[in-house]
Amino acid sequence: MPTLHARGIDFYYEEHGRAGDPPLLMAHGLLGSIAEAGRFGERAADIAALGVHVVCYDARGHGRSGYTTHRVDYSWTSLAEDMHEVLRGLDLDRPTIYGGSMGAGTALMLALVHPERVGRLILQSPPPLGSDIRAARRMLGALATLYQLVGTELAARIVTSLPSMRRLERQGAAGGMRTFLARQRRAAIVPAIRGVLANRLMAPERFAEIAHPTLILTHPDDVIHPLESGETLHRAMPHAKLAVAPSATYWQEHPDELSQLVAAFARCEEVAAVSLGVRHAG
Repeated sequence: MPTLHARGIDFYYEEHGRAGDPPLLMAHGLLGSIAEAGRFGERAADIAALGVHVVCYDARGHGRSGYTTHRVDYSWTSLAEDMHEVLRGLDLDRPTIYGGSMGAGTALMLALVHPERVGRLILQSPPPLGSDIRAARRMLGALATLYQLVGTELAARIVTSLPSMRRLERQGAAGGMRTFLARQRRAAIVPAIRGVLANRLMAPERFAEIAHPTLILTHPDDVIHPLESGETLHRAMPHAKLAVAPSATYWQEHPDELSQLVAAFARCEEVAAVSLGVRHAG
């Protein structure tokens, strides 16, 4: 399996498409991986088929990559340095970076500390940035505590039995969520969660320093990925476009539309009218 050794661990990665096509680096969210994160690996292949050279990797402590047990290794700055080393090790020159959730936060931090390594940004479901961060911290902190106390399998059963999960159960998704949560490696995921939660991404006034062309994809009714975060970034970043999906599940239900949107932006094409079901703001 292809790996890149950097900063003390081996990072698992995959490549799709032709090396001469516009480059795109995909970065998944917390608890995710190439294999798990909403057809992440399949989506990479779909995007590559549209004329983009796609590289995706498992972040530290996730999927098939190695891990460390110190929470400081999972700070936003450290995750950005991991991403920087992946770019350098795979010789990716100023790619579009497409990050979801934790991956979006990592991409933002990389664009701030290593702006010369980034071409464009696609930020899907950015993490909490304002006062709403407290609710996300409570939820994810409780999950980390459960993992620590009872292990991943029992923690997954407890979480998916909560009343708030009944809607997922009615939709037939609770079993998949249970499997997803149970597959985590306790020694890796506990410090990863606590490290990400330990510090804010950056001071809001610093968002204006990120001048890369940026596409922000967000949606309503999500405590972990509040709409406010996307709107805050859109107001602050000088070259950002905002696309608000009508629901939290919209992109999962329209994967082809998402792939077309991402590929068009990576090819530096106009994207304002691509998604008919989405509200756009320039």
